[in-house]
Amino acid sequence: MWEFSAETKPTARKDYHCEASDWIINTVGLDEREFEPEDWAKIEEARKNGFKILKGEKYINVSGKWEGEFSTFRAIPELNDICIKYDLYCD
Repeated sequence: MWEFSAETKPTARKDYHCEASDWIINTVGLDEREFEPEDWAKIEEARKNGFKILKGEKYINVSGKWEGEFSTFRAIPELNDICIKYDLYCD
């Protein structure tokens, strides 16, 4: 759980791994039947890019203290929205 955090939506200056994809894969898996068709299309699009936030794309950046350690979380906005919609993030 975040003890404190700040969220920004910067433009990527380099490629980053989308950490929201980890929550999707590890919580639900990549099973098309678990998602609505429009959400599955967004997951498939991200998978084609290796679940990377590509240089020049906007992304979600949350920095703060997570479980006693300073941490940064980066996510593709659409995958972040899917994680929120399906309640995949732990509290």
